[in-house]
Amino acid sequence: MLHRPLRRAIALSVAATLAFAGVAAADTVQADGDAIAPMAVVDLGAVAPGSEHSVNVVFVLTCANGSHVDPGQTVTATYAGAQEPSDGKILEVTDGSVGPAPATWPADGASCAFPAQTFSDGTASVVKLRAPTTPGQNHTFSLLFDRSISPDGANDGLALRLFPVIDIVLDVNTPPRLTLPTLAGVGTIEGNRIGGWTGPWLGLAATDVEDDPDPTPSCAPAAGALLPLGPTSVTCSVTDRGGLTTTGTFTLAVVDTTPPQLLGVPGDYSATTNDPTGMTLSYGTPSAMDGVDSHPVVGCLPASGTHVDPGTTTVMCTATDASGNAAQDSFDITVTYVSPHVATATWGEPVAGSGATFTANRARNIPIKVELFVDGVARTSGDAELLLSPCATGSGIRLALVPGNGRWNVGLDTSLLDGSCYTVTATIDGLEAGSFRLELRGGDAVRTNKGKG
Repeated sequence: MLHRPLRRAIALSVAATLAFAGVAAADTVQADGDAIAPMAVVDLGAVAPGSEHSVNVVFVLTCANGSHVDPGQTVTATYAGAQEPSDGKILEVTDGSVGPAPATWPADGASCAFPAQTFSDGTASVVKLRAPTTPGQNHTFSLLFDRSISPDGANDGLALRLFPVIDIVLDVNTPPRLTLPTLAGVGTIEGNRIGGWTGPWLGLAATDVEDDPDPTPSCAPAAGALLPLGPTSVTCSVTDRGGLTTTGTFTLAVVDTTPPQLLGVPGDYSATTNDPTGMTLSYGTPSAMDGVDSHPVVGCLPASGTHVDPGTTTVMCTATDASGNAAQDSFDITVTYVSPHVATATWGEPVAGSGATFTANRARNIPIKVELFVDGVARTSGDAELLLSPCATGSGIRLALVPGNGRWNVGLDTSLLDGSCYTVTATIDGLEAGSFRLELRGGDAVRTNKGKG
């Protein structure tokens, strides 16, 4: 509520050192020239309903006309009644006075100095009142005073009665009404940011009977502040223009009940191994994201690098946030043991057999005839070759074996060979099937065709 400026008549005189000062009104009968000023108004501004106040009213004597209060005389103002606003009450009023008038005060019949002499020494009248409880503006207490002069003297107007009047005006201000945010009744709220929760204080409002527009409320922590996990006490307040404040407090607990989200979990897959004990797992660890925890912990069991038996192994991956919420996903790895393939060779004439040494004259064309087997089963198709590797140094030769008559055949022209000692190996689909040692005797031949290298 707005405080109105203090309303006073132009002839009001007040003591500068008092918080509230009123001046009584004199009648205008010329027989009593000195006056106690005209009407005065004291404005208390905005006060709380039913509040009690004490107002000091100071009376000021002003020299006027030609009939004066004599030096040494005192003017006393005695409470004579009041008009009270509805539901308001004058509780107590003490007498006020001005005097005794100083020796410098003009004698009867003497003129007043210019500017007019004033005198305010005396006793303030203390008015104690209780404000109405009904909100509103300009509640007015109008107080009446009788005047008496002592000691009696001539020409001082003692036979006349003054009715000094003072109006005490106030506005009854009620505290604003505060409406807490809608979240105040929730108690708990799910976190929505890394580290906690943030959001507007929806529903926060205030109304005030006397203010237009209504005052604006605020809260601490302020709207939009990040509330951490756990309980936070929030205090909201609003103050009206009359200075009255209403506060409200609530506790909002931020919780995290949402598990993280696992990302990048491998799918099921199969693998083979020729190790009868199984294989060592190798896979990438998944990642995770969470709405509140920036670094959820991710782990998988069995971990990558673990040796597992042949068969199906289920790998369980778990992401756990700081609040203990967990998310899980799994994938299967199926390990199949496959025994290694074994190839063998049966050499035909003129080669004696695998591991034997065959000696031939240089430049001889040796017919190579060999039966090839994989895991004991004869193979008459596939990729079969004859590899000639020097026993010491030199370049080797690779010859393709051609199937025919249930075996593999190739003619070995020894004149194409540089060295005199070779290991001759038959292969089928990359598997070594068998070999023999070839030694050549006679002079070195001049190679005219290197063959397939």
